[in-house]
Amino acid sequence: MRVLLILGALLASACASSGGGLTSAPACAVSAADRAWIDRALTAWRHSANGIDGLRDVRPFEAVFFDDDCVLTSPDAFSAASVAEVNWTATPHLGEVRLPNDDAMPAGVTSFASADETHAFFVMSTPSVWRAGGVRNDGLGLETMMVAVLLHEGAHVAQMNTYGARMGELATANNLGDDFNDDSIQLRFGENAEFAASVAHETELLFQAATAPDDSTARMLARQARELMRARQARWFVGGDAALAEAEDIWLTFEGSGQWIGYHWLMSAQGAGVAREVAMPHFARRSRWWSQNEGLALALALDRIEGSAWRAQAFGAGAENLPAMLDRALAD
Repeated sequence: MRVLLILGALLASACASSGGGLTSAPACAVSAADRAWIDRALTAWRHSANGIDGLRDVRPFEAVFFDDDCVLTSPDAFSAASVAEVNWTATPHLGEVRLPNDDAMPAGVTSFASADETHAFFVMSTPSVWRAGGVRNDGLGLETMMVAVLLHEGAHVAQMNTYGARMGELATANNLGDDFNDDSIQLRFGENAEFAASVAHETELLFQAATAPDDSTARMLARQARELMRARQARWFVGGDAALAEAEDIWLTFEGSGQWIGYHWLMSAQGAGVAREVAMPHFARRSRWWSQNEGLALALALDRIEGSAWRAQAFGAGAENLPAMLDRALAD
């Protein structure tokens, strides 16, 4: 049985049937704690999106949340005027979750966004599933970290028609393969000591630029980082790998802006209100993936050198990638 639910009504058991416009018992229900986290995460999305050009105008997309035995789907979880107005359908599952594009996936720890010409959707399992899967974050708390993860992945939906479309064209034109993703370059060159050392040095210089005490130092450090990036790409992205230079810049933009929005919410007084000394190691730089760390460093360097102008491009128009925006800012 498929039942329309209102997000604001916490469902403590499958027998609950009062409030939220319900006319009969729901087919299934997640725990009150998981529903409270969904409320919190979608409230954080509204706070973040309303303050960023591009995100506030993102096209509607479906949402799928699930726990061990129940799937909650919604056409307007991210776009309804308020969390209390979100419409949900509850459907039981037996270990496999059916997605809006009719694919099926195991009901385990996950968070991702997907889009094509016909479907755009976001999928995430609830904190109870992550906790059962052994995921923890002692610095932030699991639920707070997961809100930042939701913001990261949700922001990608806004970028599917810009950077996502360009990446698709690039992958097709250069036969990069259907499985080419934001981690493919690291998987390809991760054991190349010189390549990896350059990435690490570039990233550190950009993070230093982001916290530099004055503009001239910030610009000097950022220029050094960009010189290293260009030299690395010129040396290793040659021949059949030439297209990887543009691909890397796009992935850095995707992942860097995604990390930035989660990090920004964590430190916002209207968000989690976490100190930088906690948010940086326990979320911003917690990942082992180059694209997330160096991408975030690029975004923060732009914040330091140019201010907030880059965000309208990264989350909206998508005419420039983060490295190109930094080059332009350094030339101004």
